[in-house]
Amino acid sequence: MKDAHLIRNCVLLSLPTAALMFLGAYFLAFVVPVIQKNEREAVKSASRDVAEQLKEGAVAPDFRWKYEAGVEEGGEWAAIFPASMTWKAWGAKGQMGRYGWGWRDIEGGRVVWVRTDGVTALGKLTDIGETDYALWLWTACPLLMAALLAATVFAVRRMHAYAKVRDDFLAAAAHDLATPLSVMRYMICHDHDEAFSLCDKMVRLVGNITDFVSLGGRVREPSAEPFCIGDAFDEAYCVFEKDYADEPSGPVKILGDRDLTVLADMGLATQILWNLLGNELKYAAPFGEVSVEFRAEKGFVCIEFADEGEGMSEEEMAHAFDRYWRSKSESTVGKGGFGLGLCTSRENARRMGGDITVGRNGDRGCVFTLRLPAEGRTDT
Repeated sequence: MKDAHLIRNCVLLSLPTAALMFLGAYFLAFVVPVIQKNEREAVKSASRDVAEQLKEGAVAPDFRWKYEAGVEEGGEWAAIFPASMTWKAWGAKGQMGRYGWGWRDIEGGRVVWVRTDGVTALGKLTDIGETDYALWLWTACPLLMAALLAATVFAVRRMHAYAKVRDDFLAAAAHDLATPLSVMRYMICHDHDEAFSLCDKMVRLVGNITDFVSLGGRVREPSAEPFCIGDAFDEAYCVFEKDYADEPSGPVKILGDRDLTVLADMGLATQILWNLLGNELKYAAPFGEVSVEFRAEKGFVCIEFADEGEGMSEEEMAHAFDRYWRSKSESTVGKGGFGLGLCTSRENARRMGGDITVGRNGDRGCVFTLRLPAEGRTDT
């Protein structure tokens, strides 16, 4: 299974580039021709205005040319407009026909001409010129799009490389910690309850890291075996029982039918319950009562963790299950954690056909609800 979070971020990073490239292609294919047409019309209109002014005598011509006689006024133009020119040659670069005016582009500008009678033409040098927008737009836009695409590819590769280095580090850390912790746990056994409990917590924290790294690669499919959800809860709760007893909240209050049977992977379910209990212990138990209610609901067994803590804003709830995310509130400062527990818990719950959600607990606190398929459930 691919790392869906990384893929989603890469896709989101690529969306602006894709949108801009689509807009750039649309601009080149449909807008540039319109710009070019408008430019031609504007230049033609400006040339026509000069031709009309020449014909009306509003501006003085730079030269006068007569058919078969050549340039009469303005000798420097004689080489460009010789006497041998025909009226057809005059209209070759502009337009003639029934309009009797046009232009010729020469080095240094554009000569606008107008035919005043059957044998005479007046010419005026102007700075009117047609800007070739199509050329530089077709050059600039592809270069900009190529640069944007290259930057996006570079950013995606950097993101992927960062994620790989990060996950490799976590995998190596989990591997190096798991063996000595397991040996310590075996050697301590139950001779020292507090040391055993601390060691068990560290083992499960390493389990969170291992689960997180596994979710980005190939993972074994969770088993689907019936078991009592209360047994999984007891196994998870025994690690925190003394800690809860020392908190203002006191022991967790148990409600509902804890003998309900679920169809899931007991190891993963226990790890999820452990994460939820640890989360409540850190952020909610110092402020008030924590209760856990077991109930059946439409083919699922729901385990609802309700607390009287500081609660979460809508934005915080939207990010509660994001990897590496931790609330920035004052109550979370100094409480450690990698921001992996809730992320891996929800992913594992979903892999077993369930889910975890978070909501408000009235005016104060939160409610985390774990749903797991009930035994005998039939999907419709």
